[in-house]
Amino acid sequence: MHTGPEASRRAVLGVIPARYGASRFPGKPLASLWGRPMLQHVWERARAARGLDALVIATDDDRIESVARAFGADVERTSPDCASGTDRVAEVARRRPEAAIVLNLQGDEPELETEAVTALVAAMRADPAIRMGTIAHHEPDPAALASEHVVKVVVDAAGDALYFSRADLAGASRGGPALRHAGVYAFQRDLLLEFASWPPGRLEQAERLEQLRAVERGVRIRVVLGQRPFAGIDTPEQMAALEARGPRTPIVT
Repeated sequence: MHTGPEASRRAVLGVIPARYGASRFPGKPLASLWGRPMLQHVWERARAARGLDALVIATDDDRIESVARAFGADVERTSPDCASGTDRVAEVARRRPEAAIVLNLQGDEPELETEAVTALVAAMRADPAIRMGTIAHHEPDPAALASEHVVKVVVDAAGDALYFSRADLAGASRGGPALRHAGVYAFQRDLLLEFASWPPGRLEQAERLEQLRAVERGVRIRVVLGQRPFAGIDTPEQMAALEARGPRTPIVT
């Protein structure tokens, strides 16, 4: 735990938003993977990241709260009217004014890269001018980047995002410079609360990518490069494939 007045101003809060009623995969956070609820895998990997002062699971569901508390998580209830995970994260952040940096850690990424989260926190702590950050990595299988279900990002020379897209951006599937984006976001507190108040933008709606709400408004998003691919689970079929494959990497702290 960080101490002292400067540390308290730069406290880091991690929030894992979790909802039960996903249209393509109801009950997804509690679905069993390798003998434990998927949400528990995310929580364990996030908890192992260095630099987080607090880690919370945010939900509006009794079942998720009960299971999460049973495996030791700190849980906060949020409104069922939250339109997105980011809205849920912002609701928790409003209750915790000490949190200067807030991470949105997706509840459906059971192979979350702990080391990349640590690096993202370090980047946000080191430079308060970075108002928003995220994670991406090189994809060893270029063919995977042809899929519209895989989000791509292209970065500038400074390491900030130029654009995110579901399209085969910058010749990604032909070995182009695009990276595979991972759904982890870090915000300086003031930007998170602003972001949650903004209506969806045109690019966001066209691409179905919430981070473009910030890009459209001129926010620079720092992209931290992870060491290995990890992706979210959207369907029962993807979960079954992951179950059959088995865990690829241990938690590294």
